[in-house]
Amino acid sequence: MVTFHVRNHGRAGRLPLTASGTRVGRAPAVWADHDTLRSQGHASYFARNGMTVLPGLLSPSEVEFCSRGIDQMIAGWEGIPNVRVIGKRNPRAPSYDLEDRPGPAGGTVVRKVTGFSQLSAALCHCLVEHPALIDALHLILGDRVELYRDAIMFKAAEVGQEKPWHQDAVYWPFRPMNLVSAMIAIDRSSPENGCLQVVPGSHRRVVEHQKVNWELQVDPAACERDSVYIPLEPGDCLIFHSLLLHASAHNTSRHRRRVSITSYSPGGLEILDPDLDPPVLISDLSDRV
Repeated sequence: MVTFHVRNHGRAGRLPLTASGTRVGRAPAVWADHDTLRSQGHASYFARNGMTVLPGLLSPSEVEFCSRGIDQMIAGWEGIPNVRVIGKRNPRAPSYDLEDRPGPAGGTVVRKVTGFSQLSAALCHCLVEHPALIDALHLILGDRVELYRDAIMFKAAEVGQEKPWHQDAVYWPFRPMNLVSAMIAIDRSSPENGCLQVVPGSHRRVVEHQKVNWELQVDPAACERDSVYIPLEPGDCLIFHSLLLHASAHNTSRHRRRVSITSYSPGGLEILDPDLDPPVLISDLSDRV
């Protein structure tokens, strides 16, 4: 079993700030390793870097279909339960979070909708069970692909807040820490509107986290020297290991950034939380003739 230490500072805890006054600075490089990825293949590239990219996973028509579906879903956000306390959210049950800051017109801004697959079978088909995505996941996870969680993440123009450096697996009650997540871009995701930053190869070990304002965070000084932006065009998909260090900055642009994030297990993992609903089976190659 992997063990790790969390330094708990509660609300008084503080991590170093960047020169801009945030905890997520600018990455020194932009990922553009498409040739190496093509030559190595997704499984080998993922094993080495803890991530891989599927360009154009969704067609333009699928992107437009999902965009409309998300807009329709978010129009009824007030009818979805609000669950903000970390660790108390069922990862597949519908719930929402709001941004800490109001929008430019003073209204509330939705930051996240969890459990969207329970709200829309069409979005589930495109963003959770897309055949090309499942094929890629089998290359990485093996015969079984099980869904742990699904969410739509919103970074509203000029409002979308940062997400400090962290590893997802330190939040999740699984051993070993062998889950992966798929991020599918609905809008263009760029450094200007808060695309993901990652540290390639950081998935091999657990890094010490501090607890700040109820969130587990890693000192940015330990990440930013080796970090890269992962820009995505609409329909592109980033698959990354649950131990890959990642973060995203504030959206300072006038362009929104919407992505789906779905997380999958290979099955057979120890679940440390007895109250957690186990991941649900999506695909099993051993059942195919």
